[in-house]
Amino acid sequence: MSELKRYASLAVAAVALLAVGLAGPASADTAQTPAAFDKQARAAGLSRGEANALQAKVDRYLAREDGRQVSANEIALADGAKLTVTVPGERYVREMSTASASRAAAQWECDYTYFCMFRQELGMGDRLALYHCQDYALQNWTGDGSYYNNQTPGTRALFKNQNRNVIHTTLGAPFSVASYDWTPVWYVRPC
Repeated sequence: MSELKRYASLAVAAVALLAVGLAGPASADTAQTPAAFDKQARAAGLSRGEANALQAKVDRYLAREDGRQVSANEIALADGAKLTVTVPGERYVREMSTASASRAAAQWECDYTYFCMFRQELGMGDRLALYHCQDYALQNWTGDGSYYNNQTPGTRALFKNQNRNVIHTTLGAPFSVASYDWTPVWYVRPC
């Protein structure tokens, strides 16, 4: 094979790989549109009014948080946390991006290996799910809420003040606290 043909075939292969690599994420993002989120909410049994109220709630979070909407009621935050909002009129979060989205929401909903914070007491309200071993800066998490440490057994989370000094260490997982005042907490490190 001549030198020219070898370079030409390598160039064609590189262009083909580049095209495949670029097409993957672009096609995945097309499903994340307002129409797709509305369809997802409606498939989960929400009325048009409830779907609109849910989207308005998500939009309020997006206006003050750095992240992107990934399902009808979930936001992937830039720091890696997942924020899931409750459906208007419901007390507990539920996953709307799965086939089981129409099932009833449950108290203390938190995936294994996550540390979950709730805006309200008793595992109710919007949920912030933390996974990575890093400091997560809290925005607008004040007042009484709750948490569920559902990480691997024995893992403890650290709550820190504005100077990043530890002000509370949780008991080892699995463990939940029905009422906790988030006001003095500025950072959470779930490991």
